[in-house]
Order: sequence, then C-alpha cells, then structure tokens
Amino acid sequence: MERLLVFLLLTAIAALYIVGERRGEKRWMTLASALFAVYAAGWVMFMVYVWFNHINFPLNLEAMELLVVQHLQRLMAGLPIYVEPSPDFVTLAYAPLYYYFSVPFAWVFGANLFTMRLVAVLGMLGAGIVLFAAVKKQTSSNWWALMAVGLFAAAYRAMDTYLDNAHSDSWLLFPALLGCYLIDLKRSRAVNLLGVFLFIVSFWFKQHGAIFAVGGVLYLTWRDGLKNSWMYWALAGLLGPVLYALAPSLGLGPWFHYYTLTVPSHWSAVTFGGLKRYIGYAVKNYFALAAAGGIASLYFLVKKWRDVSIWYFMLPFAMLTGVMGAFDEGSNNNIFIPMATWFILTGVLGLHYLIENFAPMKKWGVHLLALSASFALLFYNPTSVLVSPRATEAYRDLVQYLNSLDGPVYAPWIGPLESGYEFFPAVHWVPMEDIIRGPGVDTYNHPVTRGLLEAVIHPAGPAYILMNYPLENDPLLGFLTEEYKLKEDLGDRFAPLSTLPKRFNLDYPRYLYEYAPQNP
Repeated sequence: MERLLVFLLLTAIAALYIVGERRGEKRWMTLASALFAVYAAGWVMFMVYVWFNHINFPLNLEAMELLVVQHLQRLMAGLPIYVEPSPDFVTLAYAPLYYYFSVPFAWVFGANLFTMRLVAVLGMLGAGIVLFAAVKKQTSSNWWALMAVGLFAAAYRAMDTYLDNAHSDSWLLFPALLGCYLIDLKRSRAVNLLGVFLFIVSFWFKQHGAIFAVGGVLYLTWRDGLKNSWMYWALAGLLGPVLYALAPSLGLGPWFHYYTLTVPSHWSAVTFGGLKRYIGYAVKNYFALAAAGGIASLYFLVKKWRDVSIWYFMLPFAMLTGVMGAFDEGSNNNIFIPMATWFILTGVLGLHYLIENFAPMKKWGVHLLALSASFALLFYNPTSVLVSPRATEAYRDLVQYLNSLDGPVYAPWIGPLESGYEFFPAVHWVPMEDIIRGPGVDTYNHPVTRGLLEAVIHPAGPAYILMNYPLENDPLLGFLTEEYKLKEDLGDRFAPLSTLPKRFNLDYPRYLYEYAPQNP
C-alpha cells in the first residue's frame, strides 16, 4: 500500500511535467523536475542520517559484524587470519583486504565495530560519489546524477541493509566503480592501468571482484585492441592469480586457499529455485531500471559496438556477480549489490538517452514514469532500518545478565563481544556452518561441529547457551537440546539489540539454555 501511494504521488508529479510539456508551460516542467530532485535528495540525506544512527550500535547489525572485528583484532595482534578451525576462531570465507585496509583506522579509533563500520561507510560514500560523477559525465546533468544517487540510497533496504555494516560489500563496489570511471576517461595507458589495478583491489576485498577484473580487461581489449592491451592482462594476472597463489606464504595463513576458494565452491548448485530468486529479485526491485539499462546496453553493443561505454559493457559482468550467490540458498541479498548498482546506473543512462533522442518519449514523460515506478519499488518504511535509542542501555543490561550466571555462556549467533564479557567457546555459527554446508549436506549433528563444540557438549560444570532463536529449531546446533534445556525465555528484554532487517533476520538474544544432561 505504501509503495502504491508513493507511485501515485510521483506519477502525479510526472503528470504535471507531461501537461507542462504539451502546453509549453516550462514552469510546470521545471517544478516537476525539482520535486523529483527533492525526493531523491531526501533519500540521500536519510542515508547520511542512517550512518550516524548505526555507527555506534553496540552489537551486531548483521550476524557476523563482531566476528569481522575479531579478524581485525587477530591481524593487529600479529596473528594469521586463515588458520585451522578451532573452538576459539573459524575464519570467514572472504578475501582479506577489508581487514588490512581497516588497520590504519584502528590505530586511531581502535579495533572495534565503530572502525569497521566507518570504513564501510567511506566505501559507500565513495561509491555514491563515483556514481554521481559517472552519470554527470555521461549526461552533463546534475539532475540525472542526483536521480542515480537517490535511487542508490533508496535501494539500501533492497540491498539488504549491508552497505554500512562491518562488511566488505561497499569496498567490493567502490573500487569497481572507480576503475570503470577512470577507464571511461580515456586519458592514458597509465590511467587505464590504474583502473585495472582497482578492479584487482575489488577482488582482494571480496572474491566477486574477479568478475569485474575480467570484464574490465576484456573491455580495454575490445576498445584498444589486443596489441595495446597486453599490459592490462599482465597486471591483472600478476596481482590476481599469481599473488593469490603466493598468498599463504605472505603471512595470510596456511589455510588461505581453503577458506577463500574451497569452502565457497561447495555452497552453490544450479537449481530452479536459485534462478527464480535471481530473476525475482531483479523484477521485484529494479524492473524499469533493468529494462532500460538492458535495452540500452544491447543497443550500444550492437549498433555502436566500437564506441560502447564501459558502463554498458560491464552490465553483464555485474549481473554475473550475483549468479553464484543466487544459487547459494544460504546467502543474503547483499550478493546482488553490484548487479543492482549497475541496474541503477545503466537504467538512468538509458532513460536519459531515450528522451534525448526520441522526442515523443520526453513529451510523454516516460523517464519520469519509469523513475516513479523505480522509486516506488524501492520504497520501505524508513523507521525499519533505524536502531533503538535504548540499544546502549540494553547492551549494559545484557553484559550484567551474562555476568550474573554461574557458568560460561556460548552465544553462537553473537560472536565475541567488544567489552564486558567473554563467551566460551567463541566460535561463531556462520563460519562453522560455512565449512560444512552445501547442496545435499546434512549439517545437523555434524562431526566437525561436535569437534569444535566439545567444551559445550561436555562442560566441566554449569554452562549455558544463549540463542536468538529456539535451539531446537537450529539446523546446525539443534542436537544440543539432548544436553541443554530451556532455562528462560527473556522475551523482548534485549529487543533493542536486534539486527537490521535482511533476507535472514536474526532478531536479538532471547533464549537461555542450561546444561542439564539426562544422564549426569
């Protein structure tokens, strides 16, 4: 209903533009365009407010944030990141650059959630700036550039609220966008090499960046010819596959290839459900933009293939970044962020080209109708992504509650707290499941899980498990109900510590289970 109201409101503004166009009333057209600009700017300003609202949240905005901080803390302590799984630490299956890049910020602000989120926010800010600059360059219009950035901000919820979390997604995106922008300048071979370097940087933030590296080098080969492109292939090969092969010997840890290649290679399987998810996500959130961008990309690739923009050329590669994630049932929708950003960028550019070259389309305000539909599809209740003002108080209450218990607490969904209490063991649910999950794999009561949780299964004395969801419903840890019984349902006591809404919502700490073996 809310989306329908937004669509009707924006369509009414578009109607004002159309009537103004037909009657020659420039003031009406200017007013309509200005109102769209105000709406887009409103989402941008709200996004800035969200950054400040989130950055000091004391617990996870996303399931793995505290675990990500633990990676940074290990790095700053001189410990390798990619090591054999243990009850204290299991590495996430991500590339390492986000942790390394955060180190200088940690020297100033500490190795904590604030620092990791600040770095993520800077990546999102950079992506927004490049998005604005790219559209401005292509259209010579601040208005069209603002539409692109406004849509990017409005898509925060559709992108699973990840871009300002302590995660590498914004830094997968920012270097990829900046690399394309530099290559699009057509300045010199040195600038092109810098663009290729940024694609490789994107890969070292998150593995999906490899697709942008391949796409970027192919584009340069397409545009400049094979004879003039050998440097780009050499740089990409040296800083990509060669450096990747050497990584374990460079201090990253002996299990680097296992976590960054072997583990994620087990997650996906081509299924009808995965295809339905992929197409459904695009249609549900970006139908008009995907159509405009896709048609424009095909048009330029076929009709003007010698002079096609890198933005259109890279759309299929951006779409490929979401393919593996779509076929991984356990992934959140952050895996669609690059694809969604390219839908926005090429969609806006396609709409601009349409009205500039086909007068009837401008006369009937097709671009404003498409933007109305796009903003409406992306609309959500802004309060749904704001954290509770009582979060800090609730965190203190949680720490006090944990310290009141007479035995160690295992909290598989939280990860190591920043201060006040240490969970034992510290191993997090997500990477523990990641190293065993895959199509057809039964994770329940798995030997690997049992080995990592020996201290939980056979504690030396009183022990507890704190869950966000009922333990008996947990597909990985449900077997622990053989030894642990529900002691207390804490209700909404810690509700202010709830995670942000995502494809898989984790809510907040609620259920406390006590070690109570049937045959002590």
